[in-house]
Amino acid sequence: MKLFLDRHKTLLPRVDVIYLLTRLMTLTGIAWFTFFGDYPSSETTFFHILIGTFMLQLAVFGLAMRDRFDVKLAYFLSIVYDLIFVPMFIYYTGGLDSSFYLLMYLTASVAAYVLTFWFGIAVSALLVVAYLAVVYSEVTLQSWFGLSMRIGFLWVYYLAISYASEYLRRSEKRLLKVFDTLNMRTSELEKSQAQLEIMYENTRILGSMLDTTGVIKETSRILADVLQLERFAMILGDAKGNFLYRVRHESGRTNFHLKAVEAADITLVGKVCQMDEPITVKDIAGRDDYLPLGERTRSVMIVPLTAHGRTMGVLVAENDRPDGFGEKEHQMLSVVARSAAMALENAELHRRTEELTISDELTDTYNYRYFVQKLEEEKRRALRYDLPLSLIMVDIDWFKKLNDTYGHEVGNIVLKRLSMLIKDCIRDVDMFFRFGGEEFVIILPQTPLSEARRIGDRIREHVEGTIIEAGSAGKLKITVSCGVSSFPENGKSQDELLSVADQALYRAKGEGRNLVRSI
Repeated sequence: MKLFLDRHKTLLPRVDVIYLLTRLMTLTGIAWFTFFGDYPSSETTFFHILIGTFMLQLAVFGLAMRDRFDVKLAYFLSIVYDLIFVPMFIYYTGGLDSSFYLLMYLTASVAAYVLTFWFGIAVSALLVVAYLAVVYSEVTLQSWFGLSMRIGFLWVYYLAISYASEYLRRSEKRLLKVFDTLNMRTSELEKSQAQLEIMYENTRILGSMLDTTGVIKETSRILADVLQLERFAMILGDAKGNFLYRVRHESGRTNFHLKAVEAADITLVGKVCQMDEPITVKDIAGRDDYLPLGERTRSVMIVPLTAHGRTMGVLVAENDRPDGFGEKEHQMLSVVARSAAMALENAELHRRTEELTISDELTDTYNYRYFVQKLEEEKRRALRYDLPLSLIMVDIDWFKKLNDTYGHEVGNIVLKRLSMLIKDCIRDVDMFFRFGGEEFVIILPQTPLSEARRIGDRIREHVEGTIIEAGSAGKLKITVSCGVSSFPENGKSQDELLSVADQALYRAKGEGRNLVRSI
């Protein structure tokens, strides 16, 4: 039968120290009474023996606290000591009138804390029997009530301490189970720490990218190398509900070629985009709302690419096993999706910002600043590879008169419409700029002077033959004059090419306008 409660760990780690302090206080009380109390001199030897044995018992307990032997044995020796000397001490200090009966409560509390319930009951019963034996001869009818109160309170005190001790013991077991669980979780977290650090570093790099293609390639690398997904895809959508694969990874191969996908084949993707919530399908078999990348795909995880409330697509991960994705994989893919979405948005904003810095807002053409940069680049390329390069300067005839007659609002309409007409006449390789006011300039790479003149005539004829709807001014017809220059015939520097084209333009205007001229 078990004597002691298991106390390898305790919710009160300082209980041994507290008990030792109470014993020291008890020793102080005994010593005070020994040297200053009122008792017969014949009993002095008893009190000296009591002090000596009490100090010896404290020394034994102190050694147990220093792990010299089991502290349970020290507690047991203290209880046995109290069972013998506490009743005797009460007898020699006044019996029924002694205040040292309170020492029994200390013994009962120790028994309740360190002993099992029934052994604690036995210790308390022995205390009561010993106390009654000591004071029996002094008990009267008048003192019986007080004595009953002392004994009754001892039992109440024991039961209360015993209940609290049992409650603490059970709480301790629950906490130990929690600690074991926490240790397991900690171990799992430690295993994931390296992956999380790598994830953080890669997503940080991803966030610093300002190129859409670079963002997509880096996202693909993270999914393949860091998350080690066997099969995944990035699907982007537009405002009209169209979807396309931007990247696909299967069997160790990554494909960045764009591939349109029918919305009807991936209605599950559309649902994720609409709800802006991730979806994990434990088993895709038998479903017709998602077309998997691989024939063996069983489980699918789809996470939206959302940044600032706008969902631009999804990341898809596939697994050959049913229920192949857990909470950890879901969290990791969500982190990558958020970082990728932010990076894609940043790249798009960067592209738009660059376009704004090099574009003319009114005519949707490149501006003069970008013209200077591109002309230098194209002239350098033409010089290095001995290629022709031409310029066409275009100016609206009588534009000041048009502005004065109809106002600047109509003038702006004419400028916008003219830029569209000129774009219809030039090639994809040609670059179109607004030079300033009503003047435009076109850079024609690898184009000789004769070809540039033909393109200029095509622009002039197209503009002359077009009626422009000019708002409050009604229908208008305009004409343009063009000046053409070419490298190397008209000079080798940018300034020379531009000056010759400008001179040719003024020659066209001087000879009657609606003409194309070169020098």
